[in-house]
Amino acid sequence: MTHCSKNNTHHFTLLPLLLSTLLLLSLPSCTQRDDAFGNDLVPPSQHMRSTIDSTVLVHTYISTCDSLETSVSGYYEPLVGSYIDPLTGRIDIQAFVNYSPYGFLHSHYFGENPVIDSMRYAITFTGAIGDTAKSVTVDVYEVKDYHFHQDSAYFSNFDMSPYIGATPLFSFEQKGPGTAYGRLPDEFAKRLLDNTQSKENIYYNDTLFHKKFPGLYFKLRNQATAGEEGTLLKMDMAQSTMYLFYHNTGPNGLDTLDQQILFYSDRTYDYICFTTIQHDYTLSDPSKGGVPATAIGDTTHASEYMYVQGLAGLMGQLRIEKSQLEHLQQQAVEQGYSHIALHRAELKVRMVDSGYEQYNKSFTGLGLYHNMIGYEFLDEYNPILDAITTNNYTATLGGSLNRSLGIYTFDITSYVQQLLTGKEERYTTELLPAYLQRNDTGRSWIYGSNSPYPPLLVLTYTLIK
Repeated sequence: MTHCSKNNTHHFTLLPLLLSTLLLLSLPSCTQRDDAFGNDLVPPSQHMRSTIDSTVLVHTYISTCDSLETSVSGYYEPLVGSYIDPLTGRIDIQAFVNYSPYGFLHSHYFGENPVIDSMRYAITFTGAIGDTAKSVTVDVYEVKDYHFHQDSAYFSNFDMSPYIGATPLFSFEQKGPGTAYGRLPDEFAKRLLDNTQSKENIYYNDTLFHKKFPGLYFKLRNQATAGEEGTLLKMDMAQSTMYLFYHNTGPNGLDTLDQQILFYSDRTYDYICFTTIQHDYTLSDPSKGGVPATAIGDTTHASEYMYVQGLAGLMGQLRIEKSQLEHLQQQAVEQGYSHIALHRAELKVRMVDSGYEQYNKSFTGLGLYHNMIGYEFLDEYNPILDAITTNNYTATLGGSLNRSLGIYTFDITSYVQQLLTGKEERYTTELLPAYLQRNDTGRSWIYGSNSPYPPLLVLTYTLIK
């Protein structure tokens, strides 16, 4: 009996707890669940209506980038040569680079009774574009009577002709990548001898040296002609050098020494390297889709294609149709709405040929600019600001190539919203390479507005009463 009594006592102890739990579950909750929450918060027919619209046209035109800053910081792999692309014609590139002495291991410069023996060069090429089976002649000119400053910008249209002579300092043949070796003229080598025992010596610092010897200018002797592909060679100034050999009468008799002349290294100061560039669009091949010379600069007829080049070449111009944006606003007013709240404006442009070969020649990313040369950028894409910020918060433009679809996509929401509000009145933008690729040799072939695949501007917005 005692055992049975203990079990009964335990049973009646749990019963009040179970009843309390059931009672709590039956009481109304402080927060009610609503599976349809928000569905009727703002009836679309009364206060707002969301829409996806792709009716606003974007007209395209073919233009050129007049010039480009090519004295990019840390730029030590310039191109030199002449190359023809059937789409964009011929590009000719020359390279300027200054040079600096390695420095002496003692304070008395060349020592006692110095005599110049000879001077040699080694110019290294690490890459090539075009016909690499054909040798080309590279002429190297001494630049005189101009002092280049590292804190100045130098552009692709810089005229070097007043500062070089008619005869090159030296020349050499080059076929594709490799290193060219040779001897410089003795007359030039002897001019490098300065044994003045004072701070006026040109070897006292690089500034004095560069005032006396501004640099060298590399130029291909013959331009590519119609029917040829031509060649562009990539120099590597970090692996290139010159040596000045001399002897003097040291304490131990005749002493043979050398002074290394550097183009680019961690020992060089006031280093400057830039390229000058010319384009001949008449050598394009329209039968292969090449740019028609008459279409360049024509802003009265929309183009079938756009061509985007680096190195101050061709660029596209895109003009959003102002009247159609105004028509959207007028429709909103007629329907009783007072505001257009833009959620997203997405611009898509399509490659003409998305084959493997075209992908290799095309830019991996494009950029939209108000004026790239004038450093006038869209709010979505300010590469100068991005370069000095850690958060990279302004780089919302996108513009990367989708290789599966052959499409470049740009988010230009802020720009279009400003057009709608009247804060922005520039309806035309420039289509050029992404900023970090502006000195690259790529080119992108894009469908224009007068084609079966015009640029598509997709607007997602809400009309608000």
